[in-house]
Amino acid sequence: MHETTGPVPFAIGYNRSQGEGLVYGCMLLGLIMVVVGIAADLPLLSLAALVPLGIAYWHYPMVEKGHPQLGANEDGLFVERIGFINWAAVHEIDIKRTSVRNIILVRLEIQLNCPLKEAIKKDQALPPWKKLMLRNWRCRRNETDRDTVIVNLHTLAADPDEIFQRIRRYKSA
Repeated sequence: MHETTGPVPFAIGYNRSQGEGLVYGCMLLGLIMVVVGIAADLPLLSLAALVPLGIAYWHYPMVEKGHPQLGANEDGLFVERIGFINWAAVHEIDIKRTSVRNIILVRLEIQLNCPLKEAIKKDQALPPWKKLMLRNWRCRRNETDRDTVIVNLHTLAADPDEIFQRIRRYKSA
């Protein structure tokens, strides 16, 4: 007998190596600026340290462990800071590629058949401080007056085509 199984749940986080230099480098630079500013009695240097520390804070989700950015299971399509989008609310999914010089940018476009707020099956609770950090998606209303959630796949720790295929399997299941 041949046993048929459904799609396998998955969750993908950021590719940490893309953010480590930026986050840890800015943290180190900011701390050095604070220490030198205090030691040399240069309050403006200590104040200027807020810039690299702010950059490190903004990009911190790129190095945070255990926080997936995208996933799928029977509850729906998970997008970090949105929660689970009901499969019935997903009208169409597509993958788009663009390039800037020789860098290929890949994004997943999730076109909804209702407004995003209505499409959410399980909302994700967030601490207030996390709302000020980088997120891997944006929402826009397209020319057909549908909400489209656009998720960057090139920043994630898996092959964009594999992610797309796994999501399509769930959508069609």
